Amino acid sequence: MSNRFELLVEYRQAFNELEHLKHSEATARLAKPSNNTITIEPEYGSKMKTLTKKCNSLKMILEAMDASED
Repeated sequence: MSNRFELLVEYRQAFNELEHLKHSEATARLAKPSNNTITIEPEYGSKMKTLTKKCNSLKMILEAMDASED
């Protein structure tokens, strides 16, 4: 099992990548104003879902490590 520092680094990398994808997704979808209906399909949906799960898992592990130190 990895140590706390390695897990924290991995969490931060995944979190930063997730935030970057969210920002890219949001800015890519800016459309010119019109009266037409547009459908927005997520371009990075699968990758964002995977990163969200990874972040959640790593966060739970880090919280458990903190709790075990108390």
